[in-house]
Amino acid sequence: MNELCITIHNVTDTDHEALIRHIKRTLYDYDPELQVTIPESSFWLSSRKGHSRLYYSECHFIETASRHLLFHCTDKVIRKKGRICELLKRLPEDTFFRCNNSYIVNLHHVREVLPEGDRYSLRLRSGAVVPLSRSHYHECRIKLGILNVSDS
Repeated sequence: MNELCITIHNVTDTDHEALIRHIKRTLYDYDPELQVTIPESSFWLSSRKGHSRLYYSECHFIETASRHLLFHCTDKVIRKKGRICELLKRLPEDTFFRCNNSYIVNLHHVREVLPEGDRYSLRLRSGAVVPLSRSHYHECRIKLGILNVSDS
């Protein structure tokens, strides 16, 4: 059996799915027996306990606490020493957004933007509520597709 592994980077979710369908269709036309696997996007976390792979889809949000990063995932919270600004450089901009000085949120997990007086928060699909600073409110709405760039 022939096998092909493809890794795709820096593509939005909508484009990603369409691209995967197109690749699979094209390769099937070329060789119907070819098995195509496209791994989910992820990054590695290293600590004294070893290394673990964290898939973007599992990570709901990341917060800083006492010089540590707390990765709030689907079924666990991972604590790792680090700086939020250094981590942000490693994450894809179309998936992760720094919504506050202490928080990075996975945009695919945001359910709604909540106004709270003169402040804002993001409610995630998990039910968690993450603060959204006023200075990042406008950019967040653009990234979520609530506000077009031309509307600003």
